[in-house]
Amino acid sequence: MKTPRNNYLPGKIRIVHEDEDIIVVDKPTGLLSVGTPEHDRDNVFDVLKVYVRESQKRRGSKVWVIHRLDKEASGLLVFAKSERAFEWLKEDFRAKRVRRMYAAVVQDAGGKHVPGTRSAVQSFLSESADGSMRSIPAGTRATARTVQKKPGVEDAPKLAVTHYTVVATGNGRAFLELKLDTGRKNQIRVHMAEFGTPIIGDRRYGASEDPLDRVCLHAAELGLTHAASGKRLDFTSPIPEGFRKLLGGQARSASVITDIETPPLQASPTPKPSAKAKGTSAADPDARTAPETSWDNVAGWYDDLITDRKSDHHERVIIPGVLRLVQPEAGVRILDIACGQGQLGQTLSSSGASIVGIDASPKLIAVANRSPPPNCTFRVGDARALDAPALGWFQAVTCIMALMNIEPLAPVFRGIVSVLEPGGRFVGVILHPAFRSPGQTAWGWETVAVDPNEGGSADPRRREPKPARRGRTAPTRTESSHIKQFRRVDGYLSPGQREIVMNPGAASSGKPSVVTVTYHRPIQTYVRLCAEAGLMIDALEEWPSLRASEPGPRAIEENRARREIPMFLAFRARKAKG
Repeated sequence: MKTPRNNYLPGKIRIVHEDEDIIVVDKPTGLLSVGTPEHDRDNVFDVLKVYVRESQKRRGSKVWVIHRLDKEASGLLVFAKSERAFEWLKEDFRAKRVRRMYAAVVQDAGGKHVPGTRSAVQSFLSESADGSMRSIPAGTRATARTVQKKPGVEDAPKLAVTHYTVVATGNGRAFLELKLDTGRKNQIRVHMAEFGTPIIGDRRYGASEDPLDRVCLHAAELGLTHAASGKRLDFTSPIPEGFRKLLGGQARSASVITDIETPPLQASPTPKPSAKAKGTSAADPDARTAPETSWDNVAGWYDDLITDRKSDHHERVIIPGVLRLVQPEAGVRILDIACGQGQLGQTLSSSGASIVGIDASPKLIAVANRSPPPNCTFRVGDARALDAPALGWFQAVTCIMALMNIEPLAPVFRGIVSVLEPGGRFVGVILHPAFRSPGQTAWGWETVAVDPNEGGSADPRRREPKPARRGRTAPTRTESSHIKQFRRVDGYLSPGQREIVMNPGAASSGKPSVVTVTYHRPIQTYVRLCAEAGLMIDALEEWPSLRASEPGPRAIEENRARREIPMFLAFRARKAKG
């Protein structure tokens, strides 16, 4: 690799690092990252293209765009100089393996921000025809599926999540460190404005003061893995000189952010707590601006499904599998997050374990408390804000078929670790995100021709049968046909969300729809969240459905496909003992 260079390019662009594969630069405020047809003016991308061609002095030298910063913001940007780096970094950005930290100074005359506070803002963002971004509160169920794009007016809304920590306050302002779960246009600026504390200098989104003649937003840290060497690279850009001065000489600050108890957060655009995102109290304020994914409105339907009509998946697959992974014993304390009406807790309690179940749906908790066993306690709460001191210690925690209904998830995993004893285990069960993602996977059928003369056979020990030739309507005399069922996967790695109608049959006959929201995440997201929280996965199981088709011409193949392609993904993770 080349030695990092600190020379400047036209436009006051500082080169922070350069090698054969990447170039990292420090962008000044007021300069576009990439030019657009509407704004054909100086930009970082054009400057770098000229620089790379001239410095390498060979034809075909290129630069690839990986990500962007707002024109009004400053800070670190990485560009690729090779195709391998481009493909590698694009995937790492999508998978959230790249660490980015932003610094901002916001207006805070009302004192909403308290040093040491960690929180999150979440909504759906759509771009208007004039290029400005509009925020739609997540609690309104304004998903990309329910809020349709208006041609020529605005883009379809997309989920955006911004996490922030309050570093210091003073002079009616607050200094924040911010991280993004998503990378939408103007995301930080819109979310801070939505919270009621716009970024200083950002008049487009409601700022009333501009003492530095710039938007006070800076990309201060960038961490990535190099495509060629696999080494971790971390870069920093100094916070602009004027940012801290804006807080004045009497600024209050947090000495060690991660060790500070989170104080109550003041006025916030907060929807109701999630009923399928379960927990106890508001100790972790990430939940305060999280979306409403409430199951209180579907409590009656869910209770009927699990208790009265029974769910064969729960009885034959999920509960036996959870018992195997948890291994409950007499005297052990187990916390069941998203306990619903308490079915799993009652089963676990039969071993003599002491069970605490929490759920944000008062209706489901009321059902759970109708006749609980003596060693079971059920209470209302939010999983994204577990109150560890009130709950006490547990040897095991479970969250069954609910993680995909909770957003954001990071505070859930942090809360789990806060209540687990060292060496304690957490068991989670979700719909398999690779094969059973709503709206992205589906069953399909294919007719294949088996030719005995060419070795084709339905015998699994022999070669796979050849697909039927295009245009053929029937096999030849020497061939026989065989129908195979397969699982079609249209998407997997990209996270997303979707509204699910839980009673499609009844809804199609005119009855009110029972609707909830599910969030798709690839498996690597769950692994990352475990690792970040301090949990080590020691078991992972994939469970198929145990249902059987009624006798018929396709029953054998349906049963084969059902057993072969898993429906559920279960994992067990342990808290470190040291």
